[in-house]
Amino acid sequence: MSVSRATKLDALTLISLLVFPCVYWLCRELFNVPLSVSGVAIALMAISPIHLVYAQEAQEYILWLVTILLSSASLLRAMRLEDELAKERQRPDLFAIWSIYAVTLAISLYTFLWSVFVALAHGIYVMIIAKFQFTETARTYLIASLVGFLAFMPWITVVIGDFFQFLISADKTNSQSSLMTVFPFLLMQLSRIFFDINLTSENSLNYLITPIFLTLVGYAIYFLCQTTNYKVWSFIITLIVVPALPLIIPALTSGGIRSSIEPYLIPAYLGIQLAVAYLLATQLYNGSVSRRSIWHTIMALVIICGLISFKVSSQAETWWNKGMNYGNPQVAQIINQATRPLLISDALGNNYGNVFSLSYLLEPKVRFLLVNNQKTPKIPNGFTDVFLLNPSDTWRETIEKKYQLKTDIVYSDDYYSIWKLTTNRNLR
Repeated sequence: MSVSRATKLDALTLISLLVFPCVYWLCRELFNVPLSVSGVAIALMAISPIHLVYAQEAQEYILWLVTILLSSASLLRAMRLEDELAKERQRPDLFAIWSIYAVTLAISLYTFLWSVFVALAHGIYVMIIAKFQFTETARTYLIASLVGFLAFMPWITVVIGDFFQFLISADKTNSQSSLMTVFPFLLMQLSRIFFDINLTSENSLNYLITPIFLTLVGYAIYFLCQTTNYKVWSFIITLIVVPALPLIIPALTSGGIRSSIEPYLIPAYLGIQLAVAYLLATQLYNGSVSRRSIWHTIMALVIICGLISFKVSSQAETWWNKGMNYGNPQVAQIINQATRPLLISDALGNNYGNVFSLSYLLEPKVRFLLVNNQKTPKIPNGFTDVFLLNPSDTWRETIEKKYQLKTDIVYSDDYYSIWKLTTNRNLR
């Protein structure tokens, strides 16, 4: 691992610790109850396998979670302060009240573009509280949101350019992506919030695990709606549903959902954990002794599931969140076994990212030959084994024809394949 990558991981590990004070603040603003809900929420976040996965990644997702927590808590704070001042018939300082939300929203947008849908969830929540009337609170929210989006304007052109580049290259990358049935995928992700031992969707154990956590989450949301004010449950429901709908609706029409979209569901994961935290916190301290004992057992089982998940993931070489890079350890092992290997790839589709991630696992003896636009490579002498990374059929056949060789596939998964040039003579 390079120094820059290690430094990035250390920085994100430190950032992940900010989740705990932020979730404490959000729970205090949302539930306005004693420490119990906040404490349980922090415990659930600390042992959640799905957040642990992203906390160890050198990517922006854990920082995005922090910004979601900050912007959500600052939104609730602004609405609470404005309401309290209105009851006391004092003129509120709108800039002081809403500036924190505007700043945190801008930071969230810069962190991850999907924050647009988190902001949309916030807007729907504000309109629900305002009973779909253009009240003073709704007006100040719109102004604060506009300020946050204006601060993001310098990057809008870059985002639009990347979006159109994505559309242009979509037809090239579709063949390298796998689709999963929508509801099994969502149910599997739901169970991964609490228990994750890297099971695939085809594993029959999912049919035992998923209904348990589906029942827990379903009852938590039902209990939340039945026992809290609409200002509480509507916030959590919008946070779960609104950012997820842009992913689910296209998937329903296309017949499948891409497994690479798991991080986009982080707002939904957060909303589900808040609902479960509220359920556990209220049940642990209320009711008869026997009832509390049952919920203490359930809480203990949830903690045990998280600890088991951590133990399994800490000993694994790869995990489901790697997506297209899931097979890299196995691929690296195959290539590293060669005496003097050469890996050839082009820049089509996901190959650039695969080469970059593989480079951390391959030994120094491995050499790379990278070409543009699927040009026929000039293979140098001196290599005992030559591998092709995810070649198209046309490009592979062109190489076979030029060098009078044949290719055998040595590794294949849903995202890419590794082919080896074979011949009766040595490439020397």
